Amino acid sequence: MNRDELLTRLRSIEWNDIEFKEASYAVPKDALSTVSAFANTVGGHLVFGVRQENSQFAISGVIDVDKVQNDFLGQVRDRNKISVFLPIEGQVHPLDEKTVMVFYVPEAQRGEKPVFLDGNPTKTYIRRGGRDDTCTGEELIRFIRDASSSPYDSDLLPDFNVEHCFDETTVRWYRQRHSERHPGRYEQISDIAFLQQMACVADQQHQLIPTRAGILIFGTDAAFRQILKRPIVDFQVYREAKANYSAQARWADRMTPVPEENLIKTWQAVVNFYTRHADHPFAIDPGSLRRADDPPDYVSFREATINLLIHQDVGDQTRWPTILFFRDQSELFNPGDAFASREQLIDPGQKPVRNPSIVAAFRRIGLSDQAGSGMGAIFEGWRRLGNVPPIIENDKVEKTFRLILPKDRLLTEAQLLAQASLGVNLSEQEAAVFAYLTRKGQIDLADVKALTGLNGPGARGLVQRLTVQALLAPASEGGSLFFLAEHLRVRFSSAGAAKTLQEQPLTTKDTSGNATEQVTVQVAADVTEQVPRLVQLSAVQWVIVEHADTPRTLNELLAISGYKQRPHFKAHHLEPLLAGGVLRMTVPDKPTSSRQQYVLTETGIKLRAMYGQK
Repeated sequence: MNRDELLTRLRSIEWNDIEFKEASYAVPKDALSTVSAFANTVGGHLVFGVRQENSQFAISGVIDVDKVQNDFLGQVRDRNKISVFLPIEGQVHPLDEKTVMVFYVPEAQRGEKPVFLDGNPTKTYIRRGGRDDTCTGEELIRFIRDASSSPYDSDLLPDFNVEHCFDETTVRWYRQRHSERHPGRYEQISDIAFLQQMACVADQQHQLIPTRAGILIFGTDAAFRQILKRPIVDFQVYREAKANYSAQARWADRMTPVPEENLIKTWQAVVNFYTRHADHPFAIDPGSLRRADDPPDYVSFREATINLLIHQDVGDQTRWPTILFFRDQSELFNPGDAFASREQLIDPGQKPVRNPSIVAAFRRIGLSDQAGSGMGAIFEGWRRLGNVPPIIENDKVEKTFRLILPKDRLLTEAQLLAQASLGVNLSEQEAAVFAYLTRKGQIDLADVKALTGLNGPGARGLVQRLTVQALLAPASEGGSLFFLAEHLRVRFSSAGAAKTLQEQPLTTKDTSGNATEQVTVQVAADVTEQVPRLVQLSAVQWVIVEHADTPRTLNELLAISGYKQRPHFKAHHLEPLLAGGVLRMTVPDKPTSSRQQYVLTETGIKLRAMYGQK
């Protein structure tokens, strides 16, 4: 943390990744509690030489710098005081003629957690908001379960008889799928021998014993109930948007959350339930010329649901997965955080998983994409729909994972018009990144990967091109965080837009598609611009866009739009489209040419396609 970053944080509030302590002459007694809390969650900065006064932070300074630093580093290296060695280094910053010390505490490796004090696991802390909270017994068990070198789903269950604990219908269905993908392999062996090949049965001292994964995937209802006494998933459908949801809201439909069905049966039930409630637009497959009416979000939803089922913490008996299906988004919640970071989840490649035996079994029959690509498939499917990227909330404090699939178009009419007004020529990927940036005000390389599917070098190359075009600016030299360029912040900020909105009289269509006056449509005027900036097309302008895919004369556009007043039509409908980069002249150097025609620009073509999807 450099000096400027420290000053910025001093003006904010204590939160989950920073803690201020006075420490003028000695290490505070609770400093190691903060170290434990940071190490058990996502890491953070511990700052000495700052005291709190009336909810504000004031620089008090560390008086005996050498003593405080040596004492603190000695404590964090003493295994009698803290359970693991953490590579903590300090920085010294002179502020207001006083000395402030900053120590960065990294997150501990999964196998090193829980990080506890004084040789006592009950002295394990987690960072929750601005507090260092002592772990509850259940939280401590979750840490220990996730840290084990032997995965929980590979445990042997000797109390179960392999001849009676597996559901024959489930095994038969799975074997059929396996045979379709791997013809001739394991087809002549018994069910028990097959399950042994799938690592769902193990031979221990010449006795065949089922594994926990075997019961969870293939178990009978009775066997399944014995090892998982809570619902495997709770799927609820709501007719309203998420903004109207409350804890008291009544679902419109619900898949009964019963705990006695194995993972295969549950997956089949979820698919059937989802299919009943998903949109099924009519479409024709161009290859087979047969009706293709799979829900457009099926691929992403399928992968998200499979991730939900196979990556949940099946040792957690108090919390269970939920799927909330709203009109404008879907939310999938899981007990158990992901072991990989958000960026690692999006990138292809192998990742550590909680239930390797369950994951492998699903992959063998194609119910999950190849190793490490499941989350990438979710993002790719959502990207193809033109939606804003899925939202990942991986909470290492509560050890939960939430995936949100928002049904919100990324590139809107207003976005296309705004980009055209800037006079920049953006590729499809650059336009998507810029659209996201104008929504959020900032973006990082993980966001760029999610928006484009590019790898690391490709993502960095894209933001460098946008930087050259003065559309964004890096937060720091060589960093991964970027902000919207300063000269664009007023234009694209919601506050700035609210101050510059003007009401303009424009036309609309009646029910038969004819033009009728007058409707007010919002047109934004930049503070520095003399001409209002178009942010929404009128109905007449949409008529022009619909028909200007081929060059049209002014008279043709007048006739198509049902207009007779040429000056008014040009001033209020045609010229804004030209100025906004939606239309272009075929003879640009002679605006009054008798051969003049008007045709869509690339932005206009995108708008026309968007209108056709409405």
